[in-house]
Amino acid sequence: MPSITVQSSPPGSPPPTPAPEDDLTPPEQHTPVQSSEWMPTLHYQAVCIGSLQPGPQHITLKGRVVNAHDIPKPSKRPQTAQGYVKIIIADDTGAMTVRLWYAHVDWAVKLRLGMLVSIWTVHVSHGNSESVGLAPKAAPLFTSMFPEGEKHCHFMMHDGSEKNTMLKRPFKAGPLAVPGLMTLKQYLDGGFHVDECKVMVCVKYIGARTECKSCGQFYSFVWRNQHEHIVIKNNGATSELITIGILDDTAQASLTLYGFLSSSATTWTPSHTVLLLASPRCRIGRGARLSLGTDTQLYIDPDMPDARLVRALSQRLSKREHAIPPFPPQMETTETAAIKILFKLSEIDEIARSNPPDNIMGYISVVLTGVHLVANCQRNMLMGTECCGIPLFANSAHERCRHCETVKALRINPHILGNIIDETGQIESGKLILSNTAWEQLLGRTADQLVSASLDVLAYLEARLMFLRLTFGFGLDLGDVGIGRLAVWCVKM
Repeated sequence: MPSITVQSSPPGSPPPTPAPEDDLTPPEQHTPVQSSEWMPTLHYQAVCIGSLQPGPQHITLKGRVVNAHDIPKPSKRPQTAQGYVKIIIADDTGAMTVRLWYAHVDWAVKLRLGMLVSIWTVHVSHGNSESVGLAPKAAPLFTSMFPEGEKHCHFMMHDGSEKNTMLKRPFKAGPLAVPGLMTLKQYLDGGFHVDECKVMVCVKYIGARTECKSCGQFYSFVWRNQHEHIVIKNNGATSELITIGILDDTAQASLTLYGFLSSSATTWTPSHTVLLLASPRCRIGRGARLSLGTDTQLYIDPDMPDARLVRALSQRLSKREHAIPPFPPQMETTETAAIKILFKLSEIDEIARSNPPDNIMGYISVVLTGVHLVANCQRNMLMGTECCGIPLFANSAHERCRHCETVKALRINPHILGNIIDETGQIESGKLILSNTAWEQLLGRTADQLVSASLDVLAYLEARLMFLRLTFGFGLDLGDVGIGRLAVWCVKM
């Protein structure tokens, strides 16, 4: 079939004098039509992306945003387009490209990856080899629209649509697996050379959004720390980037989002949000770094069994690696239990490894072999918590998360206690979970009093607790995934 390229109005050049029934009049162009106010004057046929054919046609369709980037084309004429956003949208049947031209409406402000959008258009074209740059090969069919200058084209973004499962099943996803899907380790070991390769990962952490200067399409990287870096461009314009840690059960890497796409990660949840990346860019250096290319498609929380498996594996790993886990609420009732037995650490280990494991509660008599109050105070790590998948530490009761800007209440860092032993076994430093009451009984002060104490007081307290025989009242709850820690609800000397 020969390629057909139809454009309702050439956005980059001054349009001819439009007929009132076809395009917006000059006064209307200064007042962008809101989605709730736009009323179609033509009959649009509802279609899916997989059934599209090139040519003039009045159609409407829905899809998820799987890639987008802004391409500014400044013009001195006030009523002409100043650029366009190239968007790849996908549904259950395929993917297509939308070239969304703009003059006064900044579409990128609200556009997010994974957002459900609806479009009304009057033509579909095919971006073949002769029309380089019109559409990527992963989504060759495209439409070009200028809602601010055309009455019969419209673009609607559905706010809050990231939470529902409508059109979240990737194209070609069968009942068992997705074609071309590989593990993250297979992808990093050379799988990125395979056409239409796909990798499914879970978000591990979300770094802070960083402002940076820009220079067209050329980037140079200056590393700040392990979670973020600066992009430097030449023309002095500012841009943003964000680095997201990703993992599956075989490897870990990082994903970097640039420009307005960096705001998409603000709604993601570490150890819960699953990403399906199709044909991502890969850069192997000091750690594997993935990013979005022109052919990349990013599906967020795809509705498929593999996504649920990756999420469960990630939650299992995160529970094991959590820096400062909260005190389990179900352990608060252990103090009122009628029977509490004195256990040895070896007996607890045997019960935890039994099949099926039992939830137990009782006491243990142990000795502290190390206390690190002074060292953690000097490192500004007396208190801590975890937010957005990133540990937060400070010598204060509250700290602001660099990613979500939320002020978080901090708990005493369990790593101030060294290894804990009895005659039969040992508990590694940081593996116990102590309630606020247990910390007060152990340290003789509240968390607020601890962070306000001087180094001399902390040194005295450290020497006082070293090699002290203590009795811990504990409960053991392995949970659904079979990984648990001892939750201490009281300390007796």
